Amino acid sequence: MKQAMKNAPKFARHIVPLGIGAACLWALNNQLSDIDFGTLWAALKSVSLWQWALAMVFTAISFFAIARYDVVAHRHFQTGISGRRATITGGSAVALGQTLGMGAVVGGFVRWRMLSGLGVVKAAKITAFVTLCFMSAWAIVTSAAIVVAPMADIPLSVPMCALMLAAGLMALSFFKPSIRVKGKRVELPTVKAMVAMLVLCLIDTLFAAATLWVLLPAGVIDLTVAQLFPIYMLALGAALLSGTPGGVGPFELTLLALLPFAPEAELMAAVLAFRVVYYAIPAVVAGVTLLRPMAMGTEAFDREVSCLDTTLTKDTARAELGVVRQNGGAIVSLKSGTCGVVRTGQTLTSIFDPVHNGEDFAKHLRAFAREQNRIVCKYKITAPHAIKARKSGWAVLRVSDEAMVDPAGHTMEGSAYRQLRRKLKKAEKEGVQVVEQSTGLPFAEMKRVSEAWESRNGGAKGLSMGQFEEDYIQRQRTFLAWKEDELVGFVTFHTTGHEWALDLMRIAPGAPDGTMHLMVNEAILMAREEEVPNVSLAAAPVLPKDNTSIEGRLRTKYFEKAGGKGLRQFKDCFNPTWQPLYMAAPGPAQLVIAAFDLIRSIKNAKPVAKPRVQALRVAA
Repeated sequence: MKQAMKNAPKFARHIVPLGIGAACLWALNNQLSDIDFGTLWAALKSVSLWQWALAMVFTAISFFAIARYDVVAHRHFQTGISGRRATITGGSAVALGQTLGMGAVVGGFVRWRMLSGLGVVKAAKITAFVTLCFMSAWAIVTSAAIVVAPMADIPLSVPMCALMLAAGLMALSFFKPSIRVKGKRVELPTVKAMVAMLVLCLIDTLFAAATLWVLLPAGVIDLTVAQLFPIYMLALGAALLSGTPGGVGPFELTLLALLPFAPEAELMAAVLAFRVVYYAIPAVVAGVTLLRPMAMGTEAFDREVSCLDTTLTKDTARAELGVVRQNGGAIVSLKSGTCGVVRTGQTLTSIFDPVHNGEDFAKHLRAFAREQNRIVCKYKITAPHAIKARKSGWAVLRVSDEAMVDPAGHTMEGSAYRQLRRKLKKAEKEGVQVVEQSTGLPFAEMKRVSEAWESRNGGAKGLSMGQFEEDYIQRQRTFLAWKEDELVGFVTFHTTGHEWALDLMRIAPGAPDGTMHLMVNEAILMAREEEVPNVSLAAAPVLPKDNTSIEGRLRTKYFEKAGGKGLRQFKDCFNPTWQPLYMAAPGPAQLVIAAFDLIRSIKNAKPVAKPRVQALRVAA
């Protein structure tokens, strides 16, 4: 008895659609009881050859869009299935699912059967993703169609509410790209994926409606495609929600209700022809494809994740690339270049200068991002790489300036170092001593200092900046500031044989003035002793040049909020060379989206112990 009650919901999910279908067929039979089937047959025979041919063309276009839903889904789940194979499988799954009914079950089986390497669970996820995204896109397209061509029986407030809900969902995907459901992390579709599904849904349904429209008897049912489209969308919705095979019953009843002045025999003849072209023929083609033996496993990859430690030995590698040990990124080798990448909510970001940048690097980087439903951008690149990006047609924006110090020229003499000498004397007078320590670091005291610093400064930033974490710090050079037996500050550096880069800067409340200057100075002197050519003191916000333009006002506000004045004053003490840093994206709109996405990611970033980008390898 208990088992029967437990299985009742599953049983209901299968039996209810059949009940709905039976009821709708009964109602349809009553509705059409007075139809002369001779008239119906004559109307069907009146469909001309050109109408059949044009209907087939429109169906092919619609199904191509339908099949591309799976491409978006496979990119979301990073299955490695090529676009061509995903397209064939997706089209077959939908063609059989919409005709046989129980689309989720049938679609999942077809995907599992045709992509044997995918597995049952992944096939079910792909099916669920396509189903939910299509239903959401259908609601948006239908609402927009009703807003454009209002219907007397539907208040305008209904589609407007649906459109506002869709906008809220896109905002949620942008500001909260992943959510937790029952303790599991669920990654929402990116805004780019949502827009892609929306465009595909519009193409799919518009050409499906055009298929029905072209089969209507000319001169008998006088409708334009634009007039038929919202009616078709409502009928399609009734068919989808009923779950009956092919939507038979609800689809026809909705059309009859919304086209009360259309001759029933002629309308049903057009619907019958539509079902032959749009349902029966694609189902037959899909069935043949399903039965044909094919090896549809995952693709071989032409991208690979490179070893960070090996990459950092190259002269062209920035020391700051060490941050990928914490931000979930990786060093990825593409066909024409190698770079550090990190995946944020909407963006695949190449951070810092590429280790190697060939002529087609921008094109391959875009393809790499496209295979993840993300836009691409380059972040904190130097002027030569920004020029290359601009020549490739990308939009470029200066985002910060990096303070670069030549250890060999760090003489501490002259007026340029006057402020630094004053700060060092203050710290030394207070008894502050700085030591470098590589093993046995006092993590408990360092954590105390770091937490106090974060509390005063509104938390730690991430993505291209490190955060306090023991395993992460152990891979860096660390300088500790002590006053007697109390730790009053520490700094860490990413290091390679050719460059050091300042990362963590933490100072305790009440630490003597000049403590931070003393720690950084000791690191520069150590780098000089080891003959390191360059020391980066990291980036600071760009000095705003005007407050009149929108960009100028935004830069001024950011400069003030990010503490730009204090940062630049601190780093200016070391007489650095200020090197402009840029971000770039394929166009202005993508640049704006990427900028806001990076700001959100930097603010909300959490340390990631295990790189997540290792799975982001693109199929050949």
